[in-house]
Amino acid sequence: MTRLTTSLLATAAVVAASAALAAPAMAAPPLPSVTITHYDNGTQVGTGYGSQPLLGVSDDSRGVCVGFSYEQGSCIPVTIK
Repeated sequence: MTRLTTSLLATAAVVAASAALAAPAMAAPPLPSVTITHYDNGTQVGTGYGSQPLLGVSDDSRGVCVGFSYEQGSCIPVTIK
């Protein structure tokens, strides 16, 4: 192998390694998701980004509840007259 061939192979290897490392960063980001569930006279709406939960809202016999990410939600009693 000549010095030029060795240099070209080394350069090609560096370019290939750079492309392999950059490929996950250039992949399309996950889309946000919305999930709506109806249960026992209540409704729950949850949003997420990839596998990360973002915001959840529900209404049931306790009232209206809101939670963010993995935090414990807070509920406000609501009485309909």
